[in-house]
Parts: sequence; structure tokens; C-alpha cells
Amino acid sequence: MLAMVFLLIVAGHETTVNLIGNGTLALLQNPSQLERLRSDAGLYRSAIEELLRFHSPVEVPTERYAREPVEVAAITIPEDALVCPVLASANRDESHFERPDELDVGREPNRHLAFGDGIHFCLGAPLARLEGRIALEKLFTRWPDLRLAASPDELRWKPGLNLRGLRELPIAGG
Repeated sequence: MLAMVFLLIVAGHETTVNLIGNGTLALLQNPSQLERLRSDAGLYRSAIEELLRFHSPVEVPTERYAREPVEVAAITIPEDALVCPVLASANRDESHFERPDELDVGREPNRHLAFGDGIHFCLGAPLARLEGRIALEKLFTRWPDLRLAASPDELRWKPGLNLRGLRELPIAGG
């Protein structure tokens, strides 16, 4: 029961907080993309997908074990071997995404792996998408002059291997 409560707190709260914080940072650092959103609110749905891809709240999910031998990129992973997929790397794969290191709020198609895939797909994905879209749309509508209040070099990320999120995001304006 304790493990399930912990999972719900991390999966249901921490990841959404990181989506909103990371997304805000990415948009403030890419003013042309933020301007696209401001001039076309219909882009918020694709923008959320792009922000999930660009700065995924979960970079490395919990470990997995191969159920059977599998070949990946000419390497055989043996049965029962520990596998740690790196979603952050997959979401920047140039063989799947054109200009993967550029933020494009209108990117289509955008088959990122921020929510996993298959039987490991996040059950809370629709809620996270909705919360992220509403939060960012309200934030940038209500405070059109929002800007970073610190140098990007001064920003500090939370420690850890699995999640990617800022300790804090100093902002100003409004």
C-alpha cells in the first residue's frame, strides 16, 4: 500500500509539476515559440506534446528486465537482463525527429515516449496533458510579460536519475 501511495504521489504530482516548470522554462528560452502560442492558442495541444518530448519530466523510468533475449541495434540483451531505457535520449533521436534539439510547438507528428509505451504507458497521461495545457495557457495569458528572473546558468535541477525538474524557476513580469 505504501509503495502504491508513493507511486501515485510521484506519478500524479511530481511529473506534472516538472512538465509545467520545464515547459515554462523552455518557452521562456524560446521566445519565437512562445509568440507562436500567444498568436494561436490552438497550438497548445501540440505544444504540450512538444514540451513533453523536449524536456521530459521522466528521463529514465523504473528498471525493466528482458523477458526473453532481444536484439537491439545489433546487440543481444539476454533474458532477465536489467534494462534501463533512457526516454530523454529516445525523445531526441534524430532518426525519429527532425531537428530534435529545437523546440517546435507545432511539431506534427510527435510520437515521443514521455509517457512510455505499450503496457508501460502512463495511465495518468490524459490528466497530465490537460493539467499542463491549462496551467501554461493560463500562465502565459494572465502574465504576458513573464520572463526569467535568473540567468539559465544559475538554475538548479533536482538531483536524481529518473525525474527531471527544476528546484525552482525564478520568474518576473506581469
